[in-house]
Amino acid sequence: MKSTTSEKFPPSRSGRERLLRGALLFLAGILTSAPALAAGPSVYPELSSIKVRPNAASKPAGTAKIAAARNEFEAFQVVVNGGTEGVGDLRASASALVGPGGATIPASSIWLYRVDLLNVTTKSGGIGTTGWWPDPLVPAVDPVDGQARNAFPFAVKANESRAIWVDVFVPRDARPGLYSGSISLSGSGFSAQVPVELEVWDFELPSTPSLATAFLAWTPNICTAHTGRSDCGGVATAAELAAKYQRLALDHRLTLSNVWVGRDHTSDWATFDRYFGPYLDGSAPTRLAGAKMTSAQITGSRSESAYRAWAQHFKSKGWIARLYDYTADEPPYGSSFDDIPPRVAMDRAADPAIRSLVTTTIEGATVYNVLDLLDILVPVINHIHFTDKGDQRPLYDDFIAGGGEVWMYQSCMSHGCSVGGTPSQGGSYPSYMVDVSATRNRLMQWADYRYRIAGELYYETVLAFSKDPWSSVFEFSGNGDGTLFYP
Repeated sequence: MKSTTSEKFPPSRSGRERLLRGALLFLAGILTSAPALAAGPSVYPELSSIKVRPNAASKPAGTAKIAAARNEFEAFQVVVNGGTEGVGDLRASASALVGPGGATIPASSIWLYRVDLLNVTTKSGGIGTTGWWPDPLVPAVDPVDGQARNAFPFAVKANESRAIWVDVFVPRDARPGLYSGSISLSGSGFSAQVPVELEVWDFELPSTPSLATAFLAWTPNICTAHTGRSDCGGVATAAELAAKYQRLALDHRLTLSNVWVGRDHTSDWATFDRYFGPYLDGSAPTRLAGAKMTSAQITGSRSESAYRAWAQHFKSKGWIARLYDYTADEPPYGSSFDDIPPRVAMDRAADPAIRSLVTTTIEGATVYNVLDLLDILVPVINHIHFTDKGDQRPLYDDFIAGGGEVWMYQSCMSHGCSVGGTPSQGGSYPSYMVDVSATRNRLMQWADYRYRIAGELYYETVLAFSKDPWSSVFEFSGNGDGTLFYP
């Protein structure tokens, strides 16, 4: 019988490898010559603490799971990846959420937004990253005036990920337990549903937080962005716009402490009370029922008579405990320590109830002999906890025991006050910049809690409105330094 070695024995290891390699190369040739199979769009839920950039890889489909107290907003995202073909004419809608015993959270308590993108061309100090970043939220329905906006439809490019922000409000009378519903998506030749589960906890959050906030908003910039004129063309228009921003802020448990319009420092407070009184006394039509401003900054001319008028009116309305004078800013740089004694003396002469606020440390106030004059000390967070000297908060205990308050703020020191600069002390401090993580954006309030801080100051929220914030919000070496809204 004729025989060969190959018939009697299997190929050697090296022979098997050569055969396998040849087969794989042959198969690879077939696959590369054939047309590529198209990958369709994909949809998945994402946490609100993740910034979904356009190059984000798709994740497995699943259920969006959130939990919230009564009278609380909680958010998640629905991400659409365009696959190889993209998705056109994308739209989204929310169902009601049905819970224990048929209890329902209506679809009207769910707000949908298109997460828009901002092209960051210069990174924030030493911590940011250039490229496209999610930041503006464009509503389907404006949460302040109820008007339809242009969130939908929109297109998702091929191999791009885009997010839809879903904000769920849990009513004060919601029954505790597990609720379910869905977010429905449709587009050109595309449809999908994302299941939603919400656990409602058996307690309620107050509409007005215990943490005081004083986030400033320069009304002329608001007017410029919306009307093209710094005065809005009239007091009524300016006041209506400013009040809308206050309403939006209160629904996020923040106070815009200086958005006053219509106050001419005479005895006539009618316009002021009409537009801003409801936000001070809690009768405004906010989604958080009864929400009140937690601070109020005196604006206008710095004179004893003007300040006395503020104090008298705020006393008559029961608002005086929230009134403060921004006496000096970051001395000795923005102001001089020498400015403080005469300004505080004027505050006291106008009315002893007017509180004097200065952005400085307890060391600075002590060295320059002004500590006993101040009611509110506001150090930058970098000086509450140094990376080398550690926690400085105990140094303020005696000041607080004597009736003072300690607030805190963040600044360009969190990212570096020069382009490409190094953050102060090299620490990982909270930052509101666009081109950093959402976790870092949210750290400030945890720090307020950690260091037993009574209030948070932020110097501006509409700084970029003087230009086109949809193109750039870069100021003070940071993307978003001084800008938290979009017009």
